[in-house]
Amino acid sequence: MFVPVKSNTGAMLPWEYLGAAADTYQAGQMLTVTNGKLAKLGAASTTTPPYLCMADVTATDGQIIPVTRVEGTFLYETTLSAVTAEAKPGAKVQVAEDGLTVAQGAGNFELVDVEGTQKGDTVRGRFV
Repeated sequence: MFVPVKSNTGAMLPWEYLGAAADTYQAGQMLTVTNGKLAKLGAASTTTPPYLCMADVTATDGQIIPVTRVEGTFLYETTLSAVTAEAKPGAKVQVAEDGLTVAQGAGNFELVDVEGTQKGDTVRGRFV
């Protein structure tokens, strides 16, 4: 799960309420937009997903759910999806396909704090 933990400016992320495709979403899950509706990622993302889900919800098609926009000025905390020997400050990794963790591979989530390199270890970073 991605959790916004700090802002460069001290500002809080405003919530937005947007329509989603029928699916089950988790708080802290990165989302994209497909056919005009919020949706889960279809694959690991090398670019910044535009939205972060802010509630656990099973949505019907078009149901409004709470999200925030993903911003590069925020520090986010999440976990590693697998053993990642290259996880160290300055490394750029991908958002994993589940939208809840990060995975090894060239991406734009720059790690700034790493508590370990094993699956489930906590990391913090920014989207650059």
